[in-house]
Amino acid sequence: MIALRAFLKSLAALCFPPRCLCCDTALAAPAALLFCPDCLDKIDFIKEPFCPCCGRAFPDAAGDNHLCGNCLTKPPHFTSARAVAHYHPPLADAIHAFKYNGHTFGLASFAQLVQRLNPPLAATDIIIPVPLHPKRLRQRGFNQALLMAHAFFPHAQPKIKNDLLVRNQWTEPQTALSGISRRRNLKGCFTVTDPAQIAGKSVLLIDDVFTTGSTANECAHTLKKAGAITIYVLTLARVKE
Repeated sequence: MIALRAFLKSLAALCFPPRCLCCDTALAAPAALLFCPDCLDKIDFIKEPFCPCCGRAFPDAAGDNHLCGNCLTKPPHFTSARAVAHYHPPLADAIHAFKYNGHTFGLASFAQLVQRLNPPLAATDIIIPVPLHPKRLRQRGFNQALLMAHAFFPHAQPKIKNDLLVRNQWTEPQTALSGISRRRNLKGCFTVTDPAQIAGKSVLLIDDVFTTGSTANECAHTLKKAGAITIYVLTLARVKE
């Protein structure tokens, strides 16, 4: 049976060779990471120094990690946020194709990129994907954060809870809004369905892109009110400031 599966996998790779998620270049089969060398080299991975709270990278490569001005003056509700890379092409193109065109075959490659971070799973009790409003979920057909959570943590499936945090208010798309407008747009739109399961727990919040941090912060605020002790945020990418 194992030999047959290996044969079928090789046959599929021969008939349908893997292609780069970004530029569609054919890759050498088998390819575990669906990025060609050129596109992989162009991914702007986030490196130290960065803010240990929000994960914002600093331009001075010789400096040490330190809190950014925003986190010093107005600390977020989450404990810390980390992202793999900046939201630039070619990675941004792959995320867009996954999120809006349903290219879910890129999830395994995204998961490999996340392993570079060694995310804080060991000390986390619950993994929660940022929820979509039911109307948005019907439009898209899937919650990208939920699919990412399952792909990123295949050995921690029981910890993934997609029904404890819900989005109960319809909001306009965040993409065209400023930071202040985003915060106003999201205020009070999340609810914890069972606070007893959150109280006293550490939570890992999953999303695709960290833009201004408004969504993550509002989710964290809601979780903290329900009694969560620590809240980590993990995203595949973040917008560069």
